[in-house]
Amino acid sequence: MIVLNWNGREDTLACLAALDPQLREVYGSSMTVVDNGSTDGSIAAVTARFPHARFIPLGTNRGFTGGIAAALETSRARNVIFLNNDAIPDAGWLAALSRAIEDAPEDVVSVGGRILDPSGSHIDFIGGVMTFDGHALQNGFHMPLGSRPEPNAGDEIFFACGGNMISRRERLIELGGFDDDYFAYLEDVDFGWRSWIAGSRVIYEPAATVHHASSTTSNRLGSFERGVLFERNAMQTAIKNFENLRESAGSIFLTYLHRLHHYATTRNPNAAELTRDMGAPTSRTAAARRRLRDRVKRRLRGPEPLVAIDDPLTTMQFRAFDWVLRNETRLAEKRAHVQALRRRSDSEIFERFPLRFVPTYPGDEELMNSALFRLLRSQLPSLDQKLADIIHL
Repeated sequence: MIVLNWNGREDTLACLAALDPQLREVYGSSMTVVDNGSTDGSIAAVTARFPHARFIPLGTNRGFTGGIAAALETSRARNVIFLNNDAIPDAGWLAALSRAIEDAPEDVVSVGGRILDPSGSHIDFIGGVMTFDGHALQNGFHMPLGSRPEPNAGDEIFFACGGNMISRRERLIELGGFDDDYFAYLEDVDFGWRSWIAGSRVIYEPAATVHHASSTTSNRLGSFERGVLFERNAMQTAIKNFENLRESAGSIFLTYLHRLHHYATTRNPNAAELTRDMGAPTSRTAAARRRLRDRVKRRLRGPEPLVAIDDPLTTMQFRAFDWVLRNETRLAEKRAHVQALRRRSDSEIFERFPLRFVPTYPGDEELMNSALFRLLRSQLPSLDQKLADIIHL
């Protein structure tokens, strides 16, 4: 049992208090708590209240993937369980999750449990879908429980949520576990896809229910840093895992460039300069004013830039792609490893779990209806949907 903490003292204490008796009853053992360099007194509070817990203080924030990797290094358990520190399990949660993996056929590597909001009335996770460009969405997120079809016990799902799942440890490690380059976000989607690629399966267990205070830890990270991680992790998920990357890459990178273009040209000072046609006329008065302004500014502090990028969303997109470019050799090596393990084609996988083409960013709907996008669109099994069809907006 692995629980990660980063400056979430009260959430973690509440989680462990609900978890501890179940763990002792089912396994007769204690949990592993990994601390990612907390400064809020978490270490003292957790060790004082749960002295029997196996505690791993990392000293720095290594993210969800780094914390999990640290705990797995010394684990010898047959099965490993992952639970978000801001989740509270229902009575019987651990027994249901453990029974599901023990009773499952050998080709099942992971079981995902159900995640509800704190009130138990709305959906957090009952399965998810992946978009054509490596992003993913929680099916029915924030919708009332019962408003969306929910998988039955033992039904196949594309991925289990890392906040409530159990995996067979040896197979998890054979498949590479959660990719430590992700830090956080989409690492469970990537692992689910790799599991299916390698011939394993993932199933669902609704009786293993937890209540999750969504985004509690994410909010401490900040929306800007979250955005960088979402974008770069989606790109590396696609690059590593698509069987025919040449066939899929066109629509993926056109979409990335279109989103970057939208942000750059609508959210930054003097952005009109980015879309001005070659030789476009300007009024003599405006040109004279610009020349006078430029002369004054050059004397004061040098020439003024034509365009300044100071918008966080534009910067987010650049930072994500910069990471991909700086790690392109590593990504190519990881892709080769994933493809060497392939036992199922993407066509077979996405017949089960169709890719989604979902406009999610400003300008996406126009892009996805464009002639160029249609030319580049992947021919893998897919569905066109609106964002509101999948999650509550």
